Amino acid sequence: MEQCDLSVIIPIYNGGRFLKSTLDSILGQTYRNYELILVDDGSTDNTSVICDEYSKKDERIKVLHQKNGGMSNARDNGYKTALNNTSILFLDADDIFVENMFEDMMKHKDAEIVCICYKNVNTDKIMSYQFDVSVVKTEQMTGKELMPRYLEPGDSMGKVGNFVGMMFSREFYKKMDSIIRAAQNILPQNYLNDVYCGPRFLMNANRVVLLDGIYMAHRISKYTDSRLMKPNDLHYELALANKMNIEYYKSCNCDVAYDEHLIGFYLVILKLWYQAVTREKDDSKKRRCVEMIDDYYNEYYNELKELKCNSFNDKMIKGSIMLWKINKSLWRFTVGTLRYEVMYRLQV
Repeated sequence: MEQCDLSVIIPIYNGGRFLKSTLDSILGQTYRNYELILVDDGSTDNTSVICDEYSKKDERIKVLHQKNGGMSNARDNGYKTALNNTSILFLDADDIFVENMFEDMMKHKDAEIVCICYKNVNTDKIMSYQFDVSVVKTEQMTGKELMPRYLEPGDSMGKVGNFVGMMFSREFYKKMDSIIRAAQNILPQNYLNDVYCGPRFLMNANRVVLLDGIYMAHRISKYTDSRLMKPNDLHYELALANKMNIEYYKSCNCDVAYDEHLIGFYLVILKLWYQAVTREKDDSKKRRCVEMIDDYYNEYYNELKELKCNSFNDKMIKGSIMLWKINKSLWRFTVGTLRYEVMYRLQV
């Protein structure tokens, strides 16, 4: 490998089902000066075989096989393996990328963060998804200025990348890595959690470039951890990370981000409540979760009541959230069933 300016890091746990299509879309990139670091996080399916198979095809691919340590640990070990002085880009093992994504991002490698937009695509349609980045609006701003669109896309072509899909300059990532590690005792499972890291990286960035075009098709599948209905450690951590973000926006006096995130926070915790009461078999775990969600819900309830919603859809969502406090059983058998039993099945 003659030159390498970009380190692409992919943590993988049992990703064999979709991994080949993801790797093919990376190897088809028009930009060639990158290394691809695949971190097999103790997979029990055919992930390790696929990783080794692809590493033999292309010298730019490095493979790390490790005992299962979680996504954060896998990302961190990938970062430690990366060559010096490269830009850092984390990707997921089941998404698809437009062929000139790396090339367009690297045009702005001097920025602290380069963001792209993505679109959620059902797994049965993702391979036929038609990218169109013929007209891309390039915008430069501070991370704080980007925050409202990061939380609520608004006029952007798609959703703004959340940590995964953000490219970081090495100097900026190294600085932020030391800051984020301080929270490891708070998020013991996954201190490089996307939800937790994204806002903090942005709020500390003075030079951000947004490529306002859809460069990534984010796979929505019934196999995605966040869509599994039986609650696991990730779901609890997402609830905690979202709560910590609420406090973070408040401490930064970022009122717009706070208001935008409040509804999302309630949707996350109410989903966890529904998961616990309908899928958790351990009564003690269920009881602890219900008590935790009660505390989380009530802590910001006054702010929720005062929150002004600009669209009819937001007003309906806010109303459905407030219904939970009035009658939990009614919420479970109406809103909960419709949102998580019916809509989830229709979306995958």
